[in-house]
Amino acid sequence: MFDTTYTGGMTYRSASEINSAMGRVYGHMSLAVVVSMLVSYFVGTSPELLQFFFTGVLKWIVIFAPLAAIFGVSYVLGNSPSKTTAQLCLHGFAALMGLSFSMIFAVFNMGSIVSAFMGAAILFGVMSGYGYFTKKDLSSMGRMMFVGLIAIVIASIVNIFIGSTVMQMVISALAIIIFLGLTAYDTQRIREELSVDTTPAAEVSGALTLYMDFINLFLNLLQLFGERK
Repeated sequence: MFDTTYTGGMTYRSASEINSAMGRVYGHMSLAVVVSMLVSYFVGTSPELLQFFFTGVLKWIVIFAPLAAIFGVSYVLGNSPSKTTAQLCLHGFAALMGLSFSMIFAVFNMGSIVSAFMGAAILFGVMSGYGYFTKKDLSSMGRMMFVGLIAIVIASIVNIFIGSTVMQMVISALAIIIFLGLTAYDTQRIREELSVDTTPAAEVSGALTLYMDFINLFLNLLQLFGERK
């Protein structure tokens, strides 16, 4: 690695090394998305499994488990685990997420699910590309998007119990805007972090962040534009 620079005792990756690291981030993220969709499809197309997971108290455990799990996974990744442990945490969380939104296959037409997935992929690609290549500092936008994210999370939890269709549509529309902004900001932030952090956990942590951006784009696009059965 002859083109790596050293400044103030800190090692910086070269541009090609950063690009390779980001390629691995996108690879981890893509695999996590595949895991989620496979689990979601397998459970969502089985009436017996849907009945088991989404009846009684277990329903609420399945719905809220990812909210609790994300803190546990973030804690593990923040303590520089091995590459295998980091990947297991990511894909285990992805499987749990897939289980939590598997009802979409019982509620929405397959065409709507595919369309929302493709739309999310395109929007994610555009915004992630912008965040990757722009020279503009997106920190201020990231802070604003994070405040908006907290607001819609609270509103979404409240609406679980209220069940307002109009409120859900408004939340979904705002969420799409927020996660588009977060996709660009997170991509730029991850790229900058990987310029100095060479641990495998850093790459997996970045993949987890981008995975959450993509999945939330997909789910909110489906909620807003999807055709129900």
